[in-house]
Amino acid sequence: MPRPLHGTVMVQRAKAYVEAHLGDPALDPPQLAAAVGVSLRRLRELFHEHDQHIFDWIWQRRLETAAKRLTDQGCRHLSIGTPAYGCGYASQAHFSRRFEDRYGMAPKEFRHLSDQPAPKI
Repeated sequence: MPRPLHGTVMVQRAKAYVEAHLGDPALDPPQLAAAVGVSLRRLRELFHEHDQHIFDWIWQRRLETAAKRLTDQGCRHLSIGTPAYGCGYASQAHFSRRFEDRYGMAPKEFRHLSDQPAPKI
């Protein structure tokens, strides 16, 4: 059964808000609901309809964005903490734990592996 258009639009608005505010360490589901103009309960229901949890989605986007920045050649001169703080992590230790849980390696190791040339076939 197709999802109601309004619910899909609200989720997309919420996701766009998250993308624009990833660096805000205070970004949380209540702030997000207020920003898009729905109750927290309704926003949770809408994300659930998309098989997602708001809080998990925010942290997932933070990790994915940080990982992308770690491998970005234009960001190589930055410390590991810079992408972490830029993606809303309040501490580098918290970022490193979350990163290792998600990617199976420390951020520094992840960056180092991205420096390796691709194998020739």
